[in-house]
Amino acid sequence: MDNLVFESATVLVEKIKSRELTVVDLVTAFLNQIEKYNPKINAICDLRDRKAILDEAKQKDLEIEQGNPLGFLHGLPLTIKDSFFVKGLINSNGDPLLRNYIATEDAELVKRLKEAGAITIGKTNTPLYCIDWQSTNFWNGQTNNPYDVSRVAGGSSGGSAASVASGFSPLELGADAGGSIRVPAHFNGICGLRPTENFLSNRGHLKVSNKPQGRRHVVTPGPFAKNITDLILMMKVLGNNSKYELPELGPYSFEDSEWDHKSIQIAYSETINDTEVDVEYLEIFNDFINKIKHESHRVTNDNPVYDEQKAYLECSKMIGFEMGVNSPKVPLLATFMYFLIRLKYRDHLWAKGMCLGQRLSNLNYGKAIDYKDFISEIYNDFLTKYDVWITPVCSFEAYKHQRAGKPFLVNDKKVGYTEALASFNFTTAFSGHPIAVIPIGRKKNGMPVGIQIHSKKWTDKKLLEIAKYFEEFTKGFEEPGF
Repeated sequence: MDNLVFESATVLVEKIKSRELTVVDLVTAFLNQIEKYNPKINAICDLRDRKAILDEAKQKDLEIEQGNPLGFLHGLPLTIKDSFFVKGLINSNGDPLLRNYIATEDAELVKRLKEAGAITIGKTNTPLYCIDWQSTNFWNGQTNNPYDVSRVAGGSSGGSAASVASGFSPLELGADAGGSIRVPAHFNGICGLRPTENFLSNRGHLKVSNKPQGRRHVVTPGPFAKNITDLILMMKVLGNNSKYELPELGPYSFEDSEWDHKSIQIAYSETINDTEVDVEYLEIFNDFINKIKHESHRVTNDNPVYDEQKAYLECSKMIGFEMGVNSPKVPLLATFMYFLIRLKYRDHLWAKGMCLGQRLSNLNYGKAIDYKDFISEIYNDFLTKYDVWITPVCSFEAYKHQRAGKPFLVNDKKVGYTEALASFNFTTAFSGHPIAVIPIGRKKNGMPVGIQIHSKKWTDKKLLEIAKYFEEFTKGFEEPGF
């Protein structure tokens, strides 16, 4: 029964619907896995009562017996990142002031998952304020990587990715602004998708009760899974915007794009912004690229060109401004934000942008939006020339637990904390195009590594279909040894 928890979500749903497997047995297997291994991994930060979960599982089995219509995710037990409202569970958003807040409603995407038949069983850990590439806070503690607990699981959706990789949940819901889906997927050897910005609803995500919905730009919800087939399954639910029509979302649905399976134009970059990349990771990366080159595709070393520092500052301004919507109105908040980021992460430009964003005028917010549009045009032109752009996800595999802001040694060279991570993830997402991550191998130390695959806006399904093809050149997800 233990191997059930590492089975594909698509296969599990098929087994449930064919009555080869009961929902009760499936849910029991996942709950047992959590009970056995979560004390070691610490991915789950709030778990529903076991009896209540099993009662819901029995109801799902009864619906099958009665011949009721079944959703795409019928009977799957899912964990959800602790930045989405899940009714009856704690929703902290990584904010210590909200660490005991119980959500009274579901986020829009959680509603869609439940309507598709999923059983939400718990929430997964995030860093302080959902800002960092490791998931540690003082009230839930430190989330560990299932391949090596001395290493980080990534962030801010580190608990989400570790949950999938550890067999606690077959699918997960995370969110990404500066790599919060991509880095954890890469560190945990699973797949993740940062969809086109404004494709998926942010309602009930990073929401503070009795305050307006903040962080409407840059921060994008998206799914995790062990393979691309399962990501496609989840996106059919999350991205069904024709069924779940909302006025703030575009008219696009996930099924609106597809790959014709003809030869594709591929760009790749061995690094971004000349940032140092671990030599062994780069060997695995280039081995993958060489496999693709032997196929009937045009593969070119190329990248979009723009002022990286300017884009980094403007992106940080927008995030700072939109975080300020839900921030408490206290004196010198912007100054506090500057010193928090400057001292914790040793990144003056990021800190400056967040500080300026907290007190941004209407005029300067408009200028930031204009610059975002400018970056979007650059990426749109580049990703019109190429079907996909492949890059590393960051400088290295999951790193040893350490204090945030401490520089790394990469190939015996000192690389700043945010340089090694943000360089690959901040401005690459500023345009709002979709980005998928797949694992491509493991280093000699056993740690998985992956790639980012970028494509043009509103081509999310085409992107995943190409990513699924790329999986043929990899071993895919490999179970952690625990």
